Amino acid sequence: MSTDKTAAVIVIGNEVLSGKVDESNATFLIRELRELGVTLKSVHVIPDEMETIAETVARASSKFDWVFTTGGIGPTHDDMTVPAIARGFGLELVVHPELNALLLRHCGDSPNEHLQRMARVPAGSELVWAEGLTFPVLVVRNVYVFPGDPKILRRKFLAIRGRFRSAPFTLRRIFTTCDEGELAALMEETESSRRGVQIGSYPVYDNPEYKVQITIESKDPAQADEAFEQLCSRIPAASIVRVA
Repeated sequence: MSTDKTAAVIVIGNEVLSGKVDESNATFLIRELRELGVTLKSVHVIPDEMETIAETVARASSKFDWVFTTGGIGPTHDDMTVPAIARGFGLELVVHPELNALLLRHCGDSPNEHLQRMARVPAGSELVWAEGLTFPVLVVRNVYVFPGDPKILRRKFLAIRGRFRSAPFTLRRIFTTCDEGELAALMEETESSRRGVQIGSYPVYDNPEYKVQITIESKDPAQADEAFEQLCSRIPAASIVRVA
């Protein structure tokens, strides 16, 4: 198993960009992917525009291991994610027999034209089933296509999340009363001396207990621990409130 899988999240919908809907899907996916050990490289929020979706998905697919799209897969005129993905990959839209049968069972023997659109997918698409799902997750190459409804997205993602497990991140934390400026040179020096280690600092202005939280992350637990010990040994002991 590769130690570092990468991903992009693409949120699709005019309703998000116009402020009509509060976006929560990206936040959920960011947290889940981090917990799974996946390195998220980018998050895009784009409109319901055929060319924009096609170009954004195709570009992300070529750069990262996995792409997760949310939104734009219903029966209405502005649900164009699936045909746009087909265009981006240069694939023909075809009626998927299994999806078509599902729609017939779900909607009766004669679903209307708009519902029938939902059975048309890019040629070669995969349907991923898991326990508890009424409809499968559509996968086009390395692109996982999710609905925009947060409850349905979460249920579907959690049902198949095991597919995306990668080597986990090791995270260590230091909480200190030092000012961020006092720590900048030390953090830079420590990060540059430890391969694959990322060090971040996050000032807090309304907490009387500490001023800065330092995070040390790495796929290599030994490197993370060594960087943590290096920082702890050089930050004044009296200023370290706690560690984790």
